[in-house]
Amino acid sequence: MRQYARQLPVRDITARVGRELETLARLSVSLQKTLSASVIDGDLSPHIVRELQSIDFISQSLEDLGALVNKLSEQISPDLACDADTVFASLRLQDLAAALDPENFAEFQKRATDGDVSWF
Repeated sequence: MRQYARQLPVRDITARVGRELETLARLSVSLQKTLSASVIDGDLSPHIVRELQSIDFISQSLEDLGALVNKLSEQISPDLACDADTVFASLRLQDLAAALDPENFAEFQKRATDGDVSWF
């Protein structure tokens, strides 16, 4: 006998995905700044410079996608839902699944500073 599937409001998960994309954009900008600051001299090949500049494209794309998904979430009917187990089973990162789950009691936490790194 199958138990009732937990229904996940698509509007809620979409809003959380938008916020996560915006967080990733901020982390990307932080990474770009760190890499730019770590370049000692101008001895980088044009290919490497182009590759480093692609981080800016990634950051801008993530920002735009975050804004788009947030706007999209405002347009979704509150009645539209999907199976939570199916949606979260597709994610490899448990922390990401927890951050995206609207039933998670911890409010979506923005990082205190962009690009915090913990070295082990």
